[in-house]
Amino acid sequence: MPNDEQTIATNAQKESAAAAETSSGAAVTAEEATGKVIDVEAESRGDRAKNGASTLPHEPGNGADTVEAELEAEKPKKDRFDFRRRALLKELEQKEKEFDQLRDEYAKQALQYAELKDRYLRLAAEMENSRKRLEREFANRAEGRVTEVLAELLPVVDDLERFFDAGGETKDYDSLAAGARLIYQNVLKILQSRGVKAMEAVGQPFDPNRHEALLQMPAEGQASNLVIQETTKGYLQSDKVLRPAKVIVSA
Repeated sequence: MPNDEQTIATNAQKESAAAAETSSGAAVTAEEATGKVIDVEAESRGDRAKNGASTLPHEPGNGADTVEAELEAEKPKKDRFDFRRRALLKELEQKEKEFDQLRDEYAKQALQYAELKDRYLRLAAEMENSRKRLEREFANRAEGRVTEVLAELLPVVDDLERFFDAGGETKDYDSLAAGARLIYQNVLKILQSRGVKAMEAVGQPFDPNRHEALLQMPAEGQASNLVIQETTKGYLQSDKVLRPAKVIVSA
């Protein structure tokens, strides 16, 4: 019997020790679980503080502070947005003013261009009309001068006809010569009235602008390059060469 009692007491002690060990392990596990929960909640609060927003229900005593903090965090963003919006509106207004000014300037320039174009067309038409008018006037004036010269030459033709008629009826050669000289003088008068006059060539230095050299030959007592003989008389009109004189030049 004593052995049985000892065995029972030993088993009871073992069971008591196991129960105590089990309760101690359970207590440690509860403490660890509670610590993990506390750590997770702290991390969640830290994340909400970083992100500027709270995703967990407001805790008693700090809900109003969290909302005010969120509003204060959002205010700078709104202020920046409003400032940017006002700046863009001001820039848009300035661009619209510049566009209106450019449109007005374009309209003014277009009007000036139309006026200048109309003026240019008018001036071009006037210039063309003036050119045609001057051409007609020049042609009429030249034709009028030719007509005047021809009209002045008609009396010479009449004198020549009378001269030829008289030459067949009389043998007075002195009278015929005088008549021919009179016709010659009348022709010279007509030419002189038109500014035509004979040039003096003999004894003058050779001038290629006024003289046409037919021959060059030595001449005693004469310097070289002088006109020593005139074969065809030259004429000037208003100091311009009408016909060069044909001459012989000394060598």
